[in-house]
Amino acid sequence: MRQVLRGATLIDGTGAAPRPATVVVDGARIAAVLDGAPATLPAEFSGNGQGEAPVVYDAAGLTLLPGLIDAHDHLSHIGLDVYQRLATSPSLACFELANTLRVTLEGGFTAIRDASGTPAGAKQAVARGLVPGPRLMVSVIMITPSAGHGDRTHPCGLPGHFPVLPDVPEGLADGPDEIRKKVRELVRLGADWIKFCATGGISSAVGGPLGRQYTREEIGALVDEAHKLERPVMVHAYGGQGLRDALEAGVDTVEHGAYLWQDEDALRQMADRGVYLVPTLVNSRKYVERAARNPGATPEYIRRKAPEVIEFGARTMQRALELGVPVAMGTDAGMFGHGDNAAEIVTMVEAGMTPMQALVATTASAARCIGLGDQVGTIEPGKLADLILVAGDPLRDITILRDRANLRLVMKDGTPHVNRLAAPAPVAV
Repeated sequence: MRQVLRGATLIDGTGAAPRPATVVVDGARIAAVLDGAPATLPAEFSGNGQGEAPVVYDAAGLTLLPGLIDAHDHLSHIGLDVYQRLATSPSLACFELANTLRVTLEGGFTAIRDASGTPAGAKQAVARGLVPGPRLMVSVIMITPSAGHGDRTHPCGLPGHFPVLPDVPEGLADGPDEIRKKVRELVRLGADWIKFCATGGISSAVGGPLGRQYTREEIGALVDEAHKLERPVMVHAYGGQGLRDALEAGVDTVEHGAYLWQDEDALRQMADRGVYLVPTLVNSRKYVERAARNPGATPEYIRRKAPEVIEFGARTMQRALELGVPVAMGTDAGMFGHGDNAAEIVTMVEAGMTPMQALVATTASAARCIGLGDQVGTIEPGKLADLILVAGDPLRDITILRDRANLRLVMKDGTPHVNRLAAPAPVAV
């Protein structure tokens, strides 16, 4: 089926100035981007070759953007409520994930890189049309050392990582040989990316954002094994020697990186090599908000570390932009709920990005970051038709992207999943 979105204000994801445009979608792909709002379509777009007229929507007064992309999500995380998690079986968690996929797509996010916890089966279910959801790139689980950031064994001896979905293995691995074997296991399970932690973080019971997690030899073995198996590597790292070791080993993206403003050599290395920074700014703010609401439910080490990460994350993002480090949007969402991914876009603007920079980081840059840049992220002929139509101008008010009432159309692969547009207009051929 051929569809036409006529007369929208186009923000195409490249950073180019907005312009009036009409976009022609043919099946799953963008067929043409025409200037303005032509009353009559060119002959080659007036039908599908079988006498069927295209469906034409009047998009005047709306803003057309590429589908939004979150480069760091945790779709399978069902929150921090321990009692709720104890009451959730793995099978129920699968249905929770299906709902999260739908909710995330309906929020305008048409592609997600999951940063731990979601198996390859979820990606396959979306690709086969069994459940509606964003196109997925998955890391399955984060590789972590014993007592590391991803080791959630509590002092009482019980694991803190539950419920665990089928096909998601334990992420613990110590020493180069175990680490290489773990990488191979994740590749066998369908991981698109290999993720590991090189430093601690806000929620680490042992060590903090600058604490090293793995030795240089261990990191080198992990990155070598992943790249040998043609898998890119994403590293959880905030700064310090652990992050520097990861860069030296050749990682492809740095997640968080809040303390990098203190290490310009590392930032310059990232800029020179094109290593993406995914700053995940909103999550630390949510930690602080939660601690203020219920300090008794928030460990002391989280209350202590989160405020500093808020300040340092903004500094790092600003300096990264100045030095030419590519920046991609990622929420680190999951523990604080799903469907509000656009909150990160707002936070990036509050932290110093222009609205256009934040939109590019959430479209073209995020697509390149996660390995889908040849398919999505910009509105141009040949790309997959992942598009959103929004009421209002996000360059004047970026917060409109958080209000689902403003989403008039969410299209993925040419299929509308949200459609609040008026009835199709008559077409002149």
